[in-house]
Amino acid sequence: MWRSAFTVILLLCVGIKGHLFGCSCRGWARACEKLGHDAVFAGRVIETLPARHTADKPGSYYPGYSMRIAVDEAFRGSLGTEVIIETGSGGGDCGTPLEPGDKYLIFAYRNDKGELWTGLCSGNQRLTGNPDAEKILQLFRTLTKTDAGTIFGFVWQSKVGWRDDDVGDNSPPQPMKKLLIHAVSDGYTTFTQTTEKGTFEFQGLPPGKYKINPELPGGLDFDHEYPEHYQAEVSGGACAEISFHLQPVTRIRGRLILPPDAPDRTIEVVALPVQLKKINQFSGKYAFTDENGRFELWPLPPGDYYLGVNINNSPKEDTPFPPTYYPGVISQKAAHIIHLDEGQIKEVELPLPELAVPRTVHFVAIGLDGKPMKHIYIQREDLRHLGDAASYVNVDLDENGAGSMIVYAGFAYHLHGSEFRGNRDWCAKPVVISPGTESISVRFVMNRTSDNCNLVEVDRATK
Repeated sequence: MWRSAFTVILLLCVGIKGHLFGCSCRGWARACEKLGHDAVFAGRVIETLPARHTADKPGSYYPGYSMRIAVDEAFRGSLGTEVIIETGSGGGDCGTPLEPGDKYLIFAYRNDKGELWTGLCSGNQRLTGNPDAEKILQLFRTLTKTDAGTIFGFVWQSKVGWRDDDVGDNSPPQPMKKLLIHAVSDGYTTFTQTTEKGTFEFQGLPPGKYKINPELPGGLDFDHEYPEHYQAEVSGGACAEISFHLQPVTRIRGRLILPPDAPDRTIEVVALPVQLKKINQFSGKYAFTDENGRFELWPLPPGDYYLGVNINNSPKEDTPFPPTYYPGVISQKAAHIIHLDEGQIKEVELPLPELAVPRTVHFVAIGLDGKPMKHIYIQREDLRHLGDAASYVNVDLDENGAGSMIVYAGFAYHLHGSEFRGNRDWCAKPVVISPGTESISVRFVMNRTSDNCNLVEVDRATK
């Protein structure tokens, strides 16, 4: 669609247990999108110094850099002659330490503390003084000469189907032609139609924050979970892309009815196709309840479904319920199957009659060095779903390496203990927890190192 040399941002940093696996960047459709940053300027890097950046957890930090940059030409933001820009250490954390002495076109955002930050995906460009670099600067000079903004996008539709245990598109995307699109701000309203290719564009928009709304044809809808995805503030030559993916309205929605002592929090509800045999924590279509206990599962392919809470998962502290199927039973054989035709919306109520009974596991953890451990990470493998650790806990231990955790009565588990040491994991032989109700005492003994303490097969775990 809209592609140019301005390829970059939206960083996706993925980590588990504090291990950072890397980041990837998506492309900007147009250069004017970058004017959505809080600061856009050309400048020369004076110095790049190691820094310790404060993390969310009090008293913790992570490594990175602070860069002092002389501002040559500002396109966005109130900047002085010099500015400090923060970044990560580079690589997996998406940081981008810039070389002192070099000149760059820099795009930065301001965090809650008022600090300016940039990253590997921000689209910073080294300016070498060649004609191409001057063209880039001239482009931003031209863009910022106007107060008006632009919003553009694409509207397409597709149908959905099951791909193994998840919902995905099962038809090629089709552009929505001649669909009416509205742009509304506090002081200005306009509309346009999509082209034969499903594209639309609002040019010359007065400065303001706009909501973009398509006039939906019958039987189709788009994801309303994040309204901010369909809003943009544009001015001073800036532009924004807002696109809509339409799918059939087919869905299950309703309300959970909780016992009086249930935790006051959102709860995951899942729909599983009845033909699905191998189930894990990621199987099915899920949604979380709102503050009124309501949920909506969309989009769903036509078919037959089990609906429930923890029917693909295990009880844990934030959802301490036994596996409960619609209409409020704990046996799959007693569950009511919900049938959906395409375009059909089913409304249901699902009572959760009781809480799962907690069971305390007391333990001692011994490291590879033979000493009591100070911390341990434990994955709880519910043996109804072999190989799937749907929940975990991090436990701080006392001077004897002792601690405790909760499992739930009536379920059998393997508990997989580990601790990250340097660039390797210490791994323990899995601890077997048989079904029961009483408290139990066990030991975790670290017996090997690994890049990652993966779950092992049940027949090997007990040896």
